[in-house]
Amino acid sequence: MPALGSRVLTDFLIESDPSLAAETIGLITEAVELLIRHPLIGRAVEHPLRELVISRGRTGYVALYSFEENHDAELILAIRHQREAGYWGEDEG
Repeated sequence: MPALGSRVLTDFLIESDPSLAAETIGLITEAVELLIRHPLIGRAVEHPLRELVISRGRTGYVALYSFEENHDAELILAIRHQREAGYWGEDEG
């Protein structure tokens, strides 16, 4: 099952290129499955947060997540395009 953020991400793509939206969902789904098997694969950014780079050719996406070790769960907080600055507008100004 794709991450919740992937729905918002692909809404934009569906308008311009539906096949690209489907590929993007598949790409994100594969990354989430990898993350489930290897929760510490992403780079540490700020305890307890980590980032997983989801490559797509010369560009891709970045998933912000935390590994909730006590619950053996990964909590994906946001997914953004690599060319976007920050999450939730934090770097805008």
